Amino acid sequence: MKKTGKHIGFIFFLILSTICLGQETSFYASVDKNPVKMGDVFSYKVTLVNGRGNIQPPDLGNFNLVFGPSQSSQYSLSNGRQSSTLTLSYTLRPRKTGTFKIGVAKVQVDGKTYTSKPIEVKVIEGNAGSSSGSSSSARSTEKTKAPEKDENLILRINLSKNKAYIGEQITATYVLLTRYQNLDVGDMRFPTLNGFWTEDLKDEKASWERDYEMIRGVPYRKAILKRQVLFPQRSGELEIESMEIEGRINRSFFNPGRLVTIVSNAPKVKVKALPGNAPKTFKGAVGSFRFNAEVNKTELKANEAINLKVDISGTGNLPLTEVPEIEFPSDFEVYDPEVSDRINVSANGVSGRRRFQYLIIPRYPGEYTIDKISFSHFNPNTGKYETQTAGPFKFAIEGEGGTVPTTTQRRKNRVTPAANDIRYIFTKPGNLMIKGKMFFGTAGFYTLLGSPFLLLMIFLIFRRRKETMEQDVIGSKKRKANRVAKQRLKKAERALKKAESKAFFAEVSQALYGYLEDKLVIPKSQLSKPVITERLKSRNIDQSEIDDLFKTLELCEMARFAPMDNADEKSIFGQTVNLIESFENKLK
Repeated sequence: MKKTGKHIGFIFFLILSTICLGQETSFYASVDKNPVKMGDVFSYKVTLVNGRGNIQPPDLGNFNLVFGPSQSSQYSLSNGRQSSTLTLSYTLRPRKTGTFKIGVAKVQVDGKTYTSKPIEVKVIEGNAGSSSGSSSSARSTEKTKAPEKDENLILRINLSKNKAYIGEQITATYVLLTRYQNLDVGDMRFPTLNGFWTEDLKDEKASWERDYEMIRGVPYRKAILKRQVLFPQRSGELEIESMEIEGRINRSFFNPGRLVTIVSNAPKVKVKALPGNAPKTFKGAVGSFRFNAEVNKTELKANEAINLKVDISGTGNLPLTEVPEIEFPSDFEVYDPEVSDRINVSANGVSGRRRFQYLIIPRYPGEYTIDKISFSHFNPNTGKYETQTAGPFKFAIEGEGGTVPTTTQRRKNRVTPAANDIRYIFTKPGNLMIKGKMFFGTAGFYTLLGSPFLLLMIFLIFRRRKETMEQDVIGSKKRKANRVAKQRLKKAERALKKAESKAFFAEVSQALYGYLEDKLVIPKSQLSKPVITERLKSRNIDQSEIDDLFKTLELCEMARFAPMDNADEKSIFGQTVNLIESFENKLK
């Protein structure tokens, strides 16, 4: 038994070791606000993630320690992965105004030393006092001040560079930062970007990132809303307009939240003109490119096809590159090139390959040469023009019989349709009909002849009616409100039969809210208890039914936190069906 117990303990130790394996240790410092008013207190925290050790406190500099350090720890086990967090909190008060640095904190974990980054805290003049008497005075003064910019919301347009040449790519990243846990983002108005050619990153959706971004030591939730690659098209100083976002903070069913408008910065880009010593073969390509050209064969017979591929690959303004000039022999029939792109747009810019493929047909035998093909581009990394060449390509064309025509006889052939010559006389007339017994000219013929026009008129009338109904968005929503609510209730009924309480109450709640929103024409941003009550009373709905409505909604909200038995769920379902049917009869 003792031996078995030792084995079990050893296996348990291995399991714990496996769980902890791969957990990265991190160590960082943060403050809860920055800047800080003189006389105010603020919190400074040092956090150790997935590690154990004695934390050495930092040099607090020009800040007095009011309280602390207080220690808190947290452990979690999710999907077989264990994580731990140890936090030391200090409450500090500044000694004077200015910008002061809080030094680095240190900790040693498994023989490795981790250090936090120093934080610069700006201390400004404020109304807060050190005594309780002066604090009440400060609060009254603060109420009379005009509202300041919300430091808990930041909207930024980040550029990969603010100096570039014409045609040089710049990555623009639109970033939203917030310290609010509940922020509903509404309309987003991106800048128009006059003076730039743009390429958007595809298949990239805006979402909140897992890690926080530290700004002056303060942690912010971060979301990348959009990324674009910009190519300036003219020289000078180009200003990118500000971006605007409308949103609501701390919104819930009983609280519409606070409406905010967030405005970003308006960055400027200094665009330099390209040098004036451009080669003749330069056609506007800017970036770092590779050039190649090849043919599939050099020995062939007259009227056989040659494939010429011209590839331009690399990073830069690939979508704007043009095919190089190529001098073809006059006896070659050349078709317009087929252009194929394999271009990738990422946060690092535009890269890939552009291919121009020519179909060439030599019409006469002989020895021919396509001179070397030159491609020139401007490389912003070196600030110089670069030229690459391919070829020349020599061809040996064979022919059967005859002599090589003189230059005056040779012409570039074009594919043209053949002219109509004199047709042959038909010796067999085929099927003939007796005059007077033909379908042409009968009533049935004219009926069939006019039927397409009649059908077209009917189609146009129905389409006009459908367009009119679709343009009436409000009326369409009101007409579909009952049908959409019934669809939700069917889902709720299925969840009820499967004993899925959360899904049931979610569908019931959405059925009621969606029905009221569409039927009463209430925008989502205004969907609150006072507005719903006012609209229902104006439509002569009894107060008892209004009370039943909100009682049902409150039960749905409560059920998210406290489970209910199946009998109560059936009662709520029946009450919801009766309410919607009653409203539908009275809200026509």
